[in-house]
Amino acid sequence: MLMVLGLLYALLPTACWAFVVRTRVVGVTVFTVLTGLAVALIGLEDEWYFTRATAEIEAGYPLACGLVLLVGGLAERRLRGPRPKKETDHRAVGSAVAVATHALIGVVIGLGYQALGYDSFLPRAEELSLPAGLTALSGTEGYCGSNFCSRTLTIVSTTGLPPAEVTARLRGHLAADGWRPGPGNSLLRPHGWLVDTRLSEAWVSESPLGASVELSGSERAG
Repeated sequence: MLMVLGLLYALLPTACWAFVVRTRVVGVTVFTVLTGLAVALIGLEDEWYFTRATAEIEAGYPLACGLVLLVGGLAERRLRGPRPKKETDHRAVGSAVAVATHALIGVVIGLGYQALGYDSFLPRAEELSLPAGLTALSGTEGYCGSNFCSRTLTIVSTTGLPPAEVTARLRGHLAADGWRPGPGNSLLRPHGWLVDTRLSEAWVSESPLGASVELSGSERAG
């Protein structure tokens, strides 16, 4: 059910444009841009790529699509003149209502990230950037307890560095990448960007193969 709703959220702007398009050149251009935005959103939800701006993309998607639709509509008006009244009464008005509803859903998504900011979450392994010469040998699928979620990664050297150097190099790289000291010798970094204010937390320790990293997410940035 959530997958269907997600697809509807992603494809609604393209469907609205299909109802109001009047010219070939502008129509194809706008359709291409809207399709690209939809693919980017779907790829984010299906974890094709990782970005800390996930919340902003999900909540701001209607705004981006709305601007594209507005520009497309103005371009067509310039080429074809005002829309005939018989079309305005049905297609244009219906599409405008759908776009407004779409924007409202985006606002709700943004507020949802704020309301659920204290809920535990499972950070993706991609949140842990690695310097050249280090790689993730293995990692757990992750699990969630009563008030936290966690996954463990094993980081090793591709150039034969001993575990102590792997651990020191990894900690130095994470500090340069924006992770700051936290409680219990952990490292903290905002999980999101502006809308999502939760924190990701990492514990880095030496292991027989290199470095062991426990990633967890359970709190909101203060």
